[in-house]
Amino acid sequence: MDIITLAAAKKYTAETCNALGFVKGASAQIAKIEHKDGINTVTFEWTGTDGTKKTQDMIVYDGTPIYVWEPGNTYNYGDLAIYSAQFYRCISPNSDTVFDETKWNGIGTADGNYDIVQNSSLLPVRFTAADRKLYYSIADGFFWLWDGTKWAEQQPKSISKAYIDSLFD
Repeated sequence: MDIITLAAAKKYTAETCNALGFVKGASAQIAKIEHKDGINTVTFEWTGTDGTKKTQDMIVYDGTPIYVWEPGNTYNYGDLAIYSAQFYRCISPNSDTVFDETKWNGIGTADGNYDIVQNSSLLPVRFTAADRKLYYSIADGFFWLWDGTKWAEQQPKSISKAYIDSLFD
């Protein structure tokens, strides 16, 4: 490396470290948080080694809230809730005092061994060799079995609950 390149690299490193507060070990403080249109802008502030104030913004998008279902709360179409260790999506707005399954669609299963996806490209890949999962793909019109290493297409056939349960033994 020639002397000019070395000098430029040292200057860049010093400026970068100063801007980020690395050399000094400066701790950043949250200067402000602004919420607008489903976006939170978090502004961090610290003092660089040259004594100047530095700031950096971080953007955090609002997520979909998941409520714990409680009697009398108001739920709107599309709201997600947990009731009796099961996920549900509201399909009929309500403020019921007793949970009414006709106003909710169950999502997945309590033990997570089977589920439904829109198409096979949405099959999750987070499973391990110890997992055995069965998913139905609406677009494909058949089941996919996680065999511990990959998803295997299951030829369309009549599948009884006993057969499904036997896959997880």
